[in-house]
Amino acid sequence: MPRTNMRDLSFATFNLFNLQIPGGLTYANQPPFPDDEEGRNTYNQKVSWTASQIRRLDAEVIAFQELWAAQALIDVFEAAQLRDAYDIAARDAPGRGKPQVALAVRKDRHGNSQLLDGWEWIEKFPDNFKFNKLHETDGAEEEITLTIDKFSRPVLHAVIQSEGVSPKPPEVSIYVAHLKSKGPARLSFAEPQPDALKHYAKITKSAVAHIRRVMEAAALRAILDAAMKSDEEDDISPVVVLGDLNDDTLSVTNELLSDQPTYRVIEKSRAGRSSDKGLFSAERLQQYRSSRHIYYTHIYQHKRESLDHILVSEEFYDHSRKRLWSFRELEVYNDHLNREAFEEEGVSDHGQVRAYFDWNPMPEEIDVPE
Repeated sequence: MPRTNMRDLSFATFNLFNLQIPGGLTYANQPPFPDDEEGRNTYNQKVSWTASQIRRLDAEVIAFQELWAAQALIDVFEAAQLRDAYDIAARDAPGRGKPQVALAVRKDRHGNSQLLDGWEWIEKFPDNFKFNKLHETDGAEEEITLTIDKFSRPVLHAVIQSEGVSPKPPEVSIYVAHLKSKGPARLSFAEPQPDALKHYAKITKSAVAHIRRVMEAAALRAILDAAMKSDEEDDISPVVVLGDLNDDTLSVTNELLSDQPTYRVIEKSRAGRSSDKGLFSAERLQQYRSSRHIYYTHIYQHKRESLDHILVSEEFYDHSRKRLWSFRELEVYNDHLNREAFEEEGVSDHGQVRAYFDWNPMPEEIDVPE
């Protein structure tokens, strides 16, 4: 979708479904990708399909998950004939079982970069975010200690800013996340086995996966709390979280991550006027626009799930007194999920999501309800 204003922004998230070069490693229980003629043909087919989806998304900012080799993502953008149009922040996986996230940001119309230098992968939780000997004082009076202190897939943080326009819009912080899946955790069965694993292996592996995802969502929320300003009434700190969060919008983890801002649904309501640290779901923004909108990005055991999300701060919310951008629309590209044997076609097992926001600062003369 073409921009009507140089300050307009569109965001997309794309789970690449294990994008790796021939001969590369992925998970410990999977062999290397074949580096023979058949393997290279399969790789080229996957690159071609992924490139076609990127051109279809046509987004200013695209977040990626499940990338194993930075070169593979570069191959995709070259196949899409977009290598010179985007700046790419990507890196190789450091080992088996450690897929990475990545980010591509379109350069502006003057050839300048919107992706500012200094992006980083955040591997560890904040130093002071530790659950050590917590004591409940109501109900179950038990001691709680959790030693999880890092993300299973590091979070990528980058900053973008449109160039060549005046007045220049503020910097926007982008966080790309891929939280722990709902699939059972891989645990060691070495002796001596813990009783829970010995007697309730399936339940234990599932519980560990959920606990880790909750901890990752909470740690990312702690990072966002520090990044999103709230001390001064007029402070702004545009933030966008993109990625495969591996849970639905109303799940415990995503409500923890979003800080549950309120949405304005009636004219006289003051809901949404101010939410300094809340993140608004683009899915819900679209649902308020269209009662027939259907949002799913993954199918598992015939169950349609919304795992891939775009969350935005109040600077992107129509009714916020700090609004700088207005929500235009959200699209989900998921038709390929309903095809049989989609893996043989080189496609992703996730749908792609794109949200578009128009530059539209809240006019000072508008009387935002108190």
